[in-house]
Amino acid sequence: MLSSAALLALGALLWLGPQPPGGAAAAQAMWTAWLNVSWREPGGGNRSGWNASESGLFGQDSPLQRAAGLLVQPDGPDGLNACSPFTNFSEAGAGQAWLALIQRGGGCTFADKIRLAAERGAAGAVIYNYRGTGKEVLTMSHPGAGDIVAIMISNLQGLDILRRIEKGFQVTMVIEVGKKHAPWMNHYSIFFVSVSFFIVTAATVGYFIFYSARRFRVARAQNRRERQLKADAKKAIGQLQLRTLKQGDKEIGPDGDSCAVCIEVYKPNDVVRILTCNHLFHKTCIDPWLLEHRTCPMCKLDILKALGIEVDIEDGAESFQTTVSNEASNRASLNEEDNRSETASSGYASVQGTDEPTLEHASSEHDNLHLVNNESQSPAVEVLPHLDNPSFEADETRVQEIKS
Repeated sequence: MLSSAALLALGALLWLGPQPPGGAAAAQAMWTAWLNVSWREPGGGNRSGWNASESGLFGQDSPLQRAAGLLVQPDGPDGLNACSPFTNFSEAGAGQAWLALIQRGGGCTFADKIRLAAERGAAGAVIYNYRGTGKEVLTMSHPGAGDIVAIMISNLQGLDILRRIEKGFQVTMVIEVGKKHAPWMNHYSIFFVSVSFFIVTAATVGYFIFYSARRFRVARAQNRRERQLKADAKKAIGQLQLRTLKQGDKEIGPDGDSCAVCIEVYKPNDVVRILTCNHLFHKTCIDPWLLEHRTCPMCKLDILKALGIEVDIEDGAESFQTTVSNEASNRASLNEEDNRSETASSGYASVQGTDEPTLEHASSEHDNLHLVNNESQSPAVEVLPHLDNPSFEADETRVQEIKS
């Protein structure tokens, strides 16, 4: 991220950089030129015409003043760009104001073209743009070219004037100062736009770094949590009961179930794992499932909660406490007793049957004793009505009846 010192250094470089003549605002301001072009047939002919438009553009180093004269092209078809120091304008009359009509390009600068026209005595230089540029014009920069007026016109307008000259017409042009157009972007605007661009770029990069770091931290915490949960799941799977099915087990009989994971019936010598919810599955089927989901495929029981394995993960700091409750131990012992034999239940029933008379006898004696106590202590019983009990009147009436 860019610091404020870097931004200040950039501003100083832009401020102290090379300034164009006349100041930044004056150098980059554009002045249009009003052009009044007229032509007439030489020798007193009747063919003539004129047009006027604001179609020219003054050069940056050109004086803003009026100029007029006969348009003269350089000699020779290969010298239209006036890049050769031997270029001459033979059509210019002695003692007559004239303007040099020069083509852009040819390997020399605008200053070279304008300086050559000034040395040949032209009152101004009219430079028309490249071929194929249509009506496009631009602001020329020509420092050190002299004090003559220099404008640029479009390629279409320059070729039109050139054709009339080649046909023998005398073409004259009057250049007037047009309107001033403020620069689209001055030196200060460039500075502030540059600073704004760097600030926006720095903010974007900073946000991207922050967002990426946050995503990385969240992904890292999730991966750590997944690893911890898998470790806890392995520990929980190790505490679950394994059993090898044998011929004659109820799971292998005609009414036996199939594994809910692979949908295959159980066979003798199959190793099954019994979950805390008493659902059993093939060991090779249920272990990968529990490692990934940690729940029973049938009843969705969480084995971590059932076995008392609590996982506490907060802000990337992971801690877990494993407590095996007495209920889980009793449940496992009951499952083992159920798997051994079915005789224990009948024995338990017989023992329970022998205990029932004793309980009935004890309860009958307790009831007789309770009746005797009620008969002996009933006159001393006083029941106060409770204000919050809406049926206390009925209770009091019942008590009075017992007293009587």
